[in-house]
Amino acid sequence: MDITTFQCPHCQAVLRMRSRQIEGSTFPCPDCQQQLRISQATDGGFAISLIQPDPEPSGPSPLAIKARTGLKHLRKGAAYLLASPVLMAWLVAGTGAFILLLLILFDDHPAAEIARDQQGESETVAANIETEKTGSRVFPANRAPVTEAVPEFPANKNQNQPEPKVPAEPVDVPAEHQVLVAAKPKNLPPLIASKPQPAPQPVVPQTDVKLALQIPILEFRQADELPLKSMLIQFEEMLDTRFELADNVKNDSRLLDTPITLTSKNTTLSNLLEQILSEGALTFTVKSNKIYIERVAAP
Repeated sequence: MDITTFQCPHCQAVLRMRSRQIEGSTFPCPDCQQQLRISQATDGGFAISLIQPDPEPSGPSPLAIKARTGLKHLRKGAAYLLASPVLMAWLVAGTGAFILLLLILFDDHPAAEIARDQQGESETVAANIETEKTGSRVFPANRAPVTEAVPEFPANKNQNQPEPKVPAEPVDVPAEHQVLVAAKPKNLPPLIASKPQPAPQPVVPQTDVKLALQIPILEFRQADELPLKSMLIQFEEMLDTRFELADNVKNDSRLLDTPITLTSKNTTLSNLLEQILSEGALTFTVKSNKIYIERVAAP
């Protein structure tokens, strides 16, 4: 194998090139990692030269370009906002609403009221403690103090007569220890619960049958045979109404079981209903927003 020896132009390391190397191929130096290129010399041999790195661009950095572009967009947005009074008004209103919300959230009036209530409760507890220490009784404002009654005995009191009982001195019971007992009323008739009334049904708007019959139908296809009564049920659902059948139609089961097949395009519900009813020699009329189906009158 033909091997040619070279020296790296950068670090002077000895390099060996095999014969399969071709002109123009590049490779890094194993010692200094400098990129080298194989070129053909004037005498027909091969030479190795350094690959000079591309000069760095002298323009602004990508970060400066992005910052300049963002600043330009902000200026355009501010100019558009100042040119539109509606957007400016919305911005001012939104800022005012946000400030008002912050004032409501951080208002200190509820804290002051809570502190005032706690101070009032502490004063009440202190007054109760002082009253218990002094032994005096406190009466409400709407209640007069009960005077201690001293019973009077007659002069000629009988020794065998029992002495009248002296009413006991009223004892003040704290409010937290008082028990409320409801007195049962007398001679009151029993209460009979009334039966709840059913909720009124919501009013459903009535469908205009004449307008519903003019609804355009792009294509209607009933390839399989279907009884006439089933087809009428389908049309009742499409028109959101109920058909009124004549007695000679309603009681004729054979007529209502007439098989129907129909295919039509670019028509209306009115034309489809006429075609279906014609299979059983029937017709329909609209009266008082209702569809009446009857037999075709004999000519």
